[in-house]
Amino acid sequence: MITVFASGGGRTAGAAVQLSGRWLLTCAHVVNEALGVPMESVADPADALVEVAFSGLRDEVRRQARVRHWMPRRAVPDGAFGWLADLAVLELCGEPPGAARPVVWRDMAVGQRAAAWYGTGQEYSYADVVVGSCDGPLGYVDGALAGAAIGPGYSGGPLCLPDGTAVGLVVAHVPAAGGQFSSGEVIRRAIVAPWQAVRAELAAAGVSADLTTPAEPAEPAPYTHLLAHIEQQLAVLLGDPAIRADRAGQLAERHGLARPRDGSAPTYREFADFLLNRPRTTADFAELHAPALGTDAERAALGALVHLAHSEGAAALLSTAEHRELLARLGDLCAADGTLLPRAAQGALPYTPLPPVLRPHRLPAGGLEAAVRSLEAFGGDSARVPHGARRVPALLRVAEYAAALGAARGTGGTAQLHAWSDRVARRLGVPHAALAERRQDAAEWADRQREGHQRIVVVDLDRREGDPPRHFRCVLWRSRPDGTPARVATGPDRPLPPAAIARLIREAADGADGDPALVEVWVDNDHLQLPVDEWDDTEPYDGGYDDGPADAYAQPAADPDDGGPGADDGLSAPLGEEFHVVLRCRTPHRNASAVARRWAARALAEPLVVDGRATDPKAAIVRLKKDRGCGRVVIHGPSGHRDKVLRACLLLGVPVVLWDRTAETYDHAPRLDPVGPAGPLDGLHERVRRFRVDAYAEPAKYPARPALVWDDPDRPLPDGLWLADPESSEV
Repeated sequence: MITVFASGGGRTAGAAVQLSGRWLLTCAHVVNEALGVPMESVADPADALVEVAFSGLRDEVRRQARVRHWMPRRAVPDGAFGWLADLAVLELCGEPPGAARPVVWRDMAVGQRAAAWYGTGQEYSYADVVVGSCDGPLGYVDGALAGAAIGPGYSGGPLCLPDGTAVGLVVAHVPAAGGQFSSGEVIRRAIVAPWQAVRAELAAAGVSADLTTPAEPAEPAPYTHLLAHIEQQLAVLLGDPAIRADRAGQLAERHGLARPRDGSAPTYREFADFLLNRPRTTADFAELHAPALGTDAERAALGALVHLAHSEGAAALLSTAEHRELLARLGDLCAADGTLLPRAAQGALPYTPLPPVLRPHRLPAGGLEAAVRSLEAFGGDSARVPHGARRVPALLRVAEYAAALGAARGTGGTAQLHAWSDRVARRLGVPHAALAERRQDAAEWADRQREGHQRIVVVDLDRREGDPPRHFRCVLWRSRPDGTPARVATGPDRPLPPAAIARLIREAADGADGDPALVEVWVDNDHLQLPVDEWDDTEPYDGGYDDGPADAYAQPAADPDDGGPGADDGLSAPLGEEFHVVLRCRTPHRNASAVARRWAARALAEPLVVDGRATDPKAAIVRLKKDRGCGRVVIHGPSGHRDKVLRACLLLGVPVVLWDRTAETYDHAPRLDPVGPAGPLDGLHERVRRFRVDAYAEPAKYPARPALVWDDPDRPLPDGLWLADPESSEV
């Protein structure tokens, strides 16, 4: 319902209906009332503004609307009682609320039972009426002496049938005679504008027919061949008219339609037609009726009804509530990681051509609902366990893989998604054993996506005396499927510029399934500030590096116009944007047993955060010596203090160290907060990568440049022996 307010926005002048998009329809006298002029005025208030509200939604949404077509009351040509028109078309100043829906129209006919509501749309204000006459420009409806009666404030609102379609507009009420009623007087009669008369007036005024939505389809309904089969199952399930009426009312309310006021039950044909022409009503019906099933015959009938409608494409897999909950659960996961759903779909359905929305690496904005809708149409993927039972639908398998991947990445929501899958499987008749098997498959798949199973590229960077500034010698290895390293050809042993090294790394890392490849860059102590994550193979790189001390490698914020990292040209491709780039250090005298001990306990103890509360690096070093199980340190502060703590961490065997290589003071510590330095360790690689994407795109907004040492003792630097065929790129 759309409310039209009188001048000042406090009092209700009447109602309006949404024709299409921004276009609204109401009575001309309601507009006059809203503008504070006499209701019978015929003066055209062209472009005048009135205030309206979409009051049938969860929260009232107010808008301004402008008068665009003016059709005031005019006399009937033959002088008979009544008038023509009394209509106005308004245009919203802005888009309507997303939940607002245009009215669907149907011609008015004598005998139709309909209802009208007060302009504010409160449910209790309904006035039930029966159409008594509708052959002319005006029609008449009568209400029983019970409930509300049409009166002031109802004008401009729709007159709706029980299925929600509108057959006209309320125009006025016929006043009763004063004093006591006699048997010959009119009681509760109202004047309405039949839709067929309104349609003719709109056409005469030049209002496009595209602004109205007729109820009758242009072509025959596509599922008429199923009606008889669905009716047979409904006869088994809903033989009691009272139960049939109750289920019809529940379904109507779920889909925003009015429940029949007289409690009448639809015929089996009407019920079947309703199920087949609204995608989620079949699943809604199954969800509502399943708890009431008492016999095997009823259970078989419901299963046959659902299977038949779904297999013919006449029914969506999920009910309205199931669909809403799934969008909410997956929405939370996808908001944390846009790659999660495409990854889960690829893992769950490796041999199935995926819908276009799930083929990119990242789910497109607004693509979640389309992805779910496409997956609902996919069939089952497993054998019938036990024989004859329903297969696990593809959508449930993808949901299980999404839950498993979310759990592996520490994004949460796994238990809720599992509970959702359990409920849907139970309603569909999917055996618990079959779903449990898919859940186990998903968990094992997600485990293979973890760091130990993703593609790993090992990069050994070194410099020799006499090498040009900003050049490094590079040796690369790429992990085989069994995890062993394979040497990658890099050409002659010569110093290379960063852009050339970035190109070699990308060639080795690209094409990996699962998570972004892990790129481990081995350097010595003097190159721990080397910003390899910012190296870019699409443009000549000029970082201004030389052979100075470690902090000389700190990269200043990129100029968006210089063509380097952060350039807004769509071509820049820094390594840290696509891969998990971490540092490994060839630290002399590194305590291997301490590294192994701290690595084993890295996720059990809280990280040591060195910030402004402990500016003396010695205090942090003392604590590390005492806490032999501390496996992670986050270092803040200026480069001098930061370097001392970093070197101590490496000497004492701390395997995971995170810092901002551009920080100048302890006050810069909050710049690293978006990375979640103290968050779950399993997701740290990805959080750093995501932050780098933002930092390269908006360097002024994200000034931190995170550097991460990730020293897995189970992956030492491969030896330099290479006995490969010189024509091959790997062994």
